[in-house]
Amino acid sequence: MGGTGTFFAFAYTRRESIVLKKGKIVMRRSSIRLICLLFILVAFGVLSVSAQTAPEPLQLDENQTGTLSTAAPTIRYALLIDTPSVISARVFAITPGLAPTVRVLDIGGALLIEANNGANATAVQTAPLSVEVGVYQIEVSSANGVLGDYLVNVEAAELAPPQALPGGTPVTGEVSAGAARRAYAFSGAGGNGLILVVQSSLTIGGPNIVLKDADTDETLATSSARLRGARYQIPAGIANYLVEITYGGLANTEPYVICLASDTAPQTCPLEVGGAPQSVVVATEAVVPTLAPTFLAPLPPSNVCIAASATGQVVNVRQGPATTFPVVTQVNSTTIANVLGKLPDNSWYLVNVGGVTGWMSRSVIRFGGPCDTVPNIVPTATATIGATLTPTSTGTLTTATPTSTPTPTSPSPVATLNFSLPPVFGSTALISGFLPDPFTVGITAGGPANVGYLGSGCAGNATSAPSFSVTYTSGSFTLLRFYFIGSGDTTMVVNSPSRSYFCNDDSFSTNNPTVDFNTPTSGRYDVWIGTFVQGANISGTLYVTERSSNRP
Repeated sequence: MGGTGTFFAFAYTRRESIVLKKGKIVMRRSSIRLICLLFILVAFGVLSVSAQTAPEPLQLDENQTGTLSTAAPTIRYALLIDTPSVISARVFAITPGLAPTVRVLDIGGALLIEANNGANATAVQTAPLSVEVGVYQIEVSSANGVLGDYLVNVEAAELAPPQALPGGTPVTGEVSAGAARRAYAFSGAGGNGLILVVQSSLTIGGPNIVLKDADTDETLATSSARLRGARYQIPAGIANYLVEITYGGLANTEPYVICLASDTAPQTCPLEVGGAPQSVVVATEAVVPTLAPTFLAPLPPSNVCIAASATGQVVNVRQGPATTFPVVTQVNSTTIANVLGKLPDNSWYLVNVGGVTGWMSRSVIRFGGPCDTVPNIVPTATATIGATLTPTSTGTLTTATPTSTPTPTSPSPVATLNFSLPPVFGSTALISGFLPDPFTVGITAGGPANVGYLGSGCAGNATSAPSFSVTYTSGSFTLLRFYFIGSGDTTMVVNSPSRSYFCNDDSFSTNNPTVDFNTPTSGRYDVWIGTFVQGANISGTLYVTERSSNRP
């Protein structure tokens, strides 16, 4: 055995002697955990009495040696996690020439993470992986065909408690492979709403962001590492929130700034743009772009005209085509609006943002998709401040025109579902066996697209963009169920990985929809939640589950 092998054999022996010196109480606890793990493995079918390659129990921070052979080219271990943790699996070669590979899988056998440094690497270590309570499998094999002895262990660190997030004060932080998670906690305000800004200092993306209800653990919003940050509007009301920022794997370290402000003073929170802080300003309609075009993500492909902020900053959507009209919603750096019409002079555009219709100035937006055929809309010659243009039951836009020179109305473009648009309420990735089950996310149903054009059984009105998207990795579970529970009559459309649409209105003797997939395939599932009554907006919760007992 070479020098490296001798070192790790010594480390293993020393650890065992230290464990023995800790006394009977510790050894008794280890034995109890081992017995519990064996019962869990038998219950879930991972460990079979007759199986020749049953996984061996492995505890956190425990060194074990093993041997890869022709009869056993892959060795499996069963790891019991009894508290949410961030883990990293490591394998060191003892036999010269062995290049190990290590994998972490869930109890159903779905791959969560793998480390393989090539045919000449004698040591491998996975990136940090956040895990919930449950049983996981650790697999060790050879990357180059050389068999022999190795040492394996799994390190873990309990999740650090969240840091209290002060109001109006920017907080800087960073995540990395060695410190993969940071968490922050804050409470909602009773009188005013809040604005939460998380912005990466990198130009290529940033860490993952998850906003949760701290009391129920419900996931309210997510942001991918492909994006540079997120801006969330928290409604007024007493509630407790948790923000989790996790390593996205884009750089050695991923610095960011997080800030919480009252919606009456959003300028107290900065954005990080190329490492230089800038104030968050509610943009006026005569804004000069301040964000270099190279920093703006390209708009997604679309078969309808879409619009987004021209600067990357927040811009207003107003109730009418003038700055004198009140703001009905806003568009931030990641929001996509559907364009419904425009003034004849191209100065203002009628848009729909998440089911809210309003006007945006041409000076603050950029376009994508086919916009040459956007119809002209002629408003009244003396517009009343606060007046609203509303669609009629026939689908045409009702507009007032001067009585002396009547102008025919132009039909509104027919809104359709477009899975290429960014989901309105975010997205997530789920691996079969995910915990907690069900996964939940808050959604407001409703929008301009009547889904009846999809065919018989499809009904309701939804946004063109998906309400939510799930990238699913299939495993041992044979059911994937989507259902929605809201405060009114809602409908659902799911676009499966095969690009087939599935619709439902009422289920389980309720007004709540459910769509089931038996033997689900891996891929992206786009979900639209609509309202049965046109023009309604219904809040509720989308549930994703693999258990048939979970339903409306």
